[in-house]
Amino acid sequence: MSYFEGLKLTKKGEQLQAKINGNLSETLTFTKAKLGSGAITSNDEIRFLTDVKEVWGTANVTSCKIQGDEKNIVAIELQFSNAELREDKIFREIGLYAQGNEGEEILYAYANAGDKYDYIPLMKDSPHSFIIVIYFNITSGSKVDAKIDLHSYVSLQEFNEGMNKKVNKTDYASAEQYGIVKYGAEEGTVLEGNKFTQMMGKDYGGILNEPGLKTSGKAYWDNNTRKLYICKNNNSDISPNINNYIPFDNGSILERLENLSTFKIQEFFSTPTGVKFTIFQYGDLILIAAYTNLIETLKYGIEYKCNLPLNCHNTATAITGNNGSSGQFTLVNNVLTVQSTDSQLPLKNTFMGQLTTFLK
Repeated sequence: MSYFEGLKLTKKGEQLQAKINGNLSETLTFTKAKLGSGAITSNDEIRFLTDVKEVWGTANVTSCKIQGDEKNIVAIELQFSNAELREDKIFREIGLYAQGNEGEEILYAYANAGDKYDYIPLMKDSPHSFIIVIYFNITSGSKVDAKIDLHSYVSLQEFNEGMNKKVNKTDYASAEQYGIVKYGAEEGTVLEGNKFTQMMGKDYGGILNEPGLKTSGKAYWDNNTRKLYICKNNNSDISPNINNYIPFDNGSILERLENLSTFKIQEFFSTPTGVKFTIFQYGDLILIAAYTNLIETLKYGIEYKCNLPLNCHNTATAITGNNGSSGQFTLVNNVLTVQSTDSQLPLKNTFMGQLTTFLK
């Protein structure tokens, strides 16, 4: 049999691989392999190939499995026979083809045996069916598929693996084998479907990171953050966008409860100098008091402003000072503003007014 040192990615193969690595919305689908007798000048030529050089046959994909403890090895099984050959063929080239979501089939990887090739004989001289298994490393979590030839035969290895999975009627199911499903909450059992709803008060929708429509009101598990989220709006996100998901795990709920009981007092000062703002925060409730600072009278026509480091709802109030002076106290787009409204009686006081608002 021909000796191949290993397949190398073509330039288009590298581009497709980069697109699918860790991207759950993209799927790498292996379609077939081509066999040929062409020669190359050096391995550097492989990167720029777009097809096998001298094609004489096709090998169908019969199996595609993800292996390894970290699920980062893909095993592609190919099958072909010499049934349709009309002459002996030099088996020097093998090219693996694949496509992404766009559906464009490309030469993904290629290998050439050079002078270590062998001949594939005619069927009348030596009937043969050949199995080739190719292994690739991928990023853990990448989605891989294949166009499987349903007319291929079952290899002895596949048959033995299938028999090993065969279980007796009294064997219990596990993550590795089929069997009797035992309901429960302890290790080695599975949770009955309606128990999740009974415990959490929400229907379970599935894995958040998997492509597809997420339904408002259902709970989804995120494999990356290891948290449960409630879907706020129907969407197709594969990450917990804050606009569409609310954390629903115990830690996140506890954090929100602690924030509700948080009481803070902060002081800020206006530009130009003249007003001191004292912020009282209790959870989402915000109380803001305004006082004169370092000056006694606020000049008419001057806006005394301060940027508030919180995201609050807009609000406003009228304020009064000594001797019938008046002004306005506003919060617009998280900017506090105090100004006199009477040119004849500018604001004059120590305490001038108070705003009440809430965090958004």
